[in-house]
Amino acid sequence: MIVNGKAGKDMKKITFLILNLFLLSACSPKSELDEANKKIAELQSQLEIEKAKNKAASSPVEQASETKSTATSEPETESKIGTQWIYSQAEDKMSGGTTYHAYVLSTNTVEFSFPYNGIQNATLHLRTDPKYGKDVIFRIEKGQILCNSYEDCTVLVRFDDEKPANYSAVGAADNSNETVFFRNYSKFVGKLLKAKQIRISTNIYQQGSPVFEFDVSGFNQEKYKPKR
Repeated sequence: MIVNGKAGKDMKKITFLILNLFLLSACSPKSELDEANKKIAELQSQLEIEKAKNKAASSPVEQASETKSTATSEPETESKIGTQWIYSQAEDKMSGGTTYHAYVLSTNTVEFSFPYNGIQNATLHLRTDPKYGKDVIFRIEKGQILCNSYEDCTVLVRFDDEKPANYSAVGAADNSNETVFFRNYSKFVGKLLKAKQIRISTNIYQQGSPVFEFDVSGFNQEKYKPKR
């Protein structure tokens, strides 16, 4: 499949940044090296997300072919459940450890007002890293989530038809406004494994508290972190 348009440009830009950060990490002090490795992991996750979005926005011919195939096939089977999840691994060349990622895009989109206008998805991201531990990460593409890196904030989360509950989260260490990290990884993932849908709502500067919906059915723990 050919990647074109804005998604293609974003992917080229991200790939270029990853390569430059990788070269920088090879000749930097340890503190800078750790930060560079963390940024590389974040950029790699963004690259995977862009690939998934480009795949979803397939050409009209591909969409028509898929529609025709669906019309003549059997009803959706259990084998298709979970295909919305994206799994990837990245090896840390310095430590020899492996970082594991699992992503899912929101099934709905939102559009904020200027200067963050433009349709966007959110991403729910699970990460297991030998250096930084286990994280549940919520990310929007643009906008300012009101959650600082030095002070916890509250994010409203609803699993399936349960009552919405407040979850503690903290902003990114680099002070980027598009990302928050949930506290209590084990509790969140434990409920995710039993759920089919998760709704997440958080305060965004001058944009209210939009609700993002995620289809989390069919999460595969073996694909997320395969046994060796």
